[in-house]
Amino acid sequence: MRTKNLEGEVLGNILPRFKGLRVLKLEEADIDELPISIGKLKHLRYLDISGTMVERLPQSVGKLYNLQTLRMNNLYLKEFPKELQNLINLRHLCFSKMLRRLYFDENENVMDFPVGMGRLSNLRSLSYFSVGKEKGRGIEELGGLKHLKGKISIYHLEHVRDIEEAKKAKLAEKTNIRKLKFEWGEGRSSAINNDRDVLEGLAPHSELGILKICNFSSDQFPSWMISGNLFSSLKKLSIDNAKNLIEWTGAAIFPRLEELFLRNCNQLKSAPTHFPCLQKLTIDSMDSGMPIANISTQLTTLTHLTIKEMEELASLPEGMLKKNKNLSYLEIRSCPDLTCIAADVFGCCASLESLSIYGCPNLRTLPDGLHTLLSLKELIIRYCDSLECIPVTQGHASLCKFPIFKCLELCILPEGLECCTSLRRLIIDKCSKITSISITHGLPSLCELQISNCDELSSLPSGLQHCTSLEHLSIFFCRNLEAIPITHGLPSLRQLEISYCDEFSSLPSGLQHCTSLEHLSITYCPNLEAIPSLDNLTQLRELQIYECDGLKGVPLTSAFAASLTLLKELKIGGFWKELNSFPAFQVIPQLKTLTLRGWPKLKSLPEQVQHFTSLTSLSIWSFHGMEALPEWLGNLACLEDLTIVNCKNMMYLPPLEAMKCLTKLSWMNIHNCPLLKERCDKDSGPEWPKISHIPYIDVG
Repeated sequence: MRTKNLEGEVLGNILPRFKGLRVLKLEEADIDELPISIGKLKHLRYLDISGTMVERLPQSVGKLYNLQTLRMNNLYLKEFPKELQNLINLRHLCFSKMLRRLYFDENENVMDFPVGMGRLSNLRSLSYFSVGKEKGRGIEELGGLKHLKGKISIYHLEHVRDIEEAKKAKLAEKTNIRKLKFEWGEGRSSAINNDRDVLEGLAPHSELGILKICNFSSDQFPSWMISGNLFSSLKKLSIDNAKNLIEWTGAAIFPRLEELFLRNCNQLKSAPTHFPCLQKLTIDSMDSGMPIANISTQLTTLTHLTIKEMEELASLPEGMLKKNKNLSYLEIRSCPDLTCIAADVFGCCASLESLSIYGCPNLRTLPDGLHTLLSLKELIIRYCDSLECIPVTQGHASLCKFPIFKCLELCILPEGLECCTSLRRLIIDKCSKITSISITHGLPSLCELQISNCDELSSLPSGLQHCTSLEHLSIFFCRNLEAIPITHGLPSLRQLEISYCDEFSSLPSGLQHCTSLEHLSITYCPNLEAIPSLDNLTQLRELQIYECDGLKGVPLTSAFAASLTLLKELKIGGFWKELNSFPAFQVIPQLKTLTLRGWPKLKSLPEQVQHFTSLTSLSIWSFHGMEALPEWLGNLACLEDLTIVNCKNMMYLPPLEAMKCLTKLSWMNIHNCPLLKERCDKDSGPEWPKISHIPYIDVG
């Protein structure tokens, strides 16, 4: 039986009729409780109440003696009934960690975990176990669950007294567990610390595949972490927030380990070096660079290296990758004291495909070895405020993606940029000192060029004309940019956006030859005085020209309108403030979305709007001089969405008869129109009867 639409009371009346029911799926059902009658389903094998609003399970659940699977993911449970321990045939108990995030007592402990879990001796799946102090909630409850398999996370290990109590979990005997997580609570007193002994008693079996250790507070690991060959099958190891750990040495061998994650182990002075199969290494939030030099210099198989949040790291150590020839991904992130990277670091990375340097404000330059990265496909540089140059002199034939963000001291782009013949995406943002971009002959593979917040950039490269594969060109917040050098058109250009460019005065003469253009947006360019003919842009689907104070008109001629058979969205307005009326433009019969932006002198909408009979969405912005919407608005029979914003003097909607003609209107939005808002008040507003029939109304 499966349902999502039954209410709790109805469910309680129906369930007793299905006494032979074996499967009941109530996932995402609109219920906040389970009826007591559920206990009468003696033959029930499978119950799923995931995603409901159920907060408590009835005690009668404990009578479902034949239940084998109980799923309670994404629930808001506040407590478990003690009768849950009676489900002795239960094999799969599934509930998500949302349970442990939502409800905390005054000591910030997890809600009480089910008592007597040890009685569920047939249990196979238990995603997590939270150790409690009370009888029936201790670590020993895991001891009898000998059939557990898959993964299990064990939380609040601070409630385990000693090694002997930890051993009662008998984890070494549970050979079908492949993923294991140990976690202690945070914010504990350092005076009482038995974490090492507890972890000693929790030694797992040798076939474990994934191990995670969180909030471990001792200064040394237990013997099974530092000696012998216990980890013959381990592939992933994560050590997170072991703040007091000083030594991690010994004869431990990790012959199959592929991923190692170290985070917030600030005191760590030594670590193992024998990882013959390690592919991914992440070192995060450490005060010392020791683990980088100690571990990385011995690696030969590493493919991914991430170094992040290393506050005292001044330089990447020399020779850190000297034995490794397989690195394909290198990320250096949020290292505020990093000033240099040793030249030989890149010299050993012939296979590197992705290099990301993020949040290193004191890094001034990159090493010259950058040109040796012949396989590099992605070079990402972000928030390196002091970076002055990027030494790409010979180009990278394989480079495809090159974003540069917030490099405030960067004055010029790399000389070899034009030799990057495979470059597809070039993004430059918040590089305020860049004055020019040296592309003379074009980039044949470039598909996307984004330039924003480059205040000193006055012109784009002449070679832009030769970027014949360019599809997206976006220029934002380049205050001194005056023009774009497109004279003969760009045959592949589909999207052109220019916004907040104060000195931009004219669109390129070759715009009419960009016949593949589908999206054209020119906004907030106060010095733009004219728009050239757009008659040839027959592929346009969206046209935006607004908030350009110098414009006195738009070239929406009859020839242009006739050719725009694909245009569906038009946003225009906000032109020269001395105009007494909206510039004339032709009707575009198939238009679906129209946004009009006015200015203080305008007292009415353009008359031709009434002939846009296919409109489904109309937005009216900043018509401050207009007091009433016209009666002809009722002609827009297809209108579904009407939005009125920032019309401070508007008081009247069209007459009631006209509003009733808008039979498809389902959304009405009125914002920052104080007079109209008052008149549309549900209780006393005279305009309310005109809109009361509309399903969704938002007046604010």
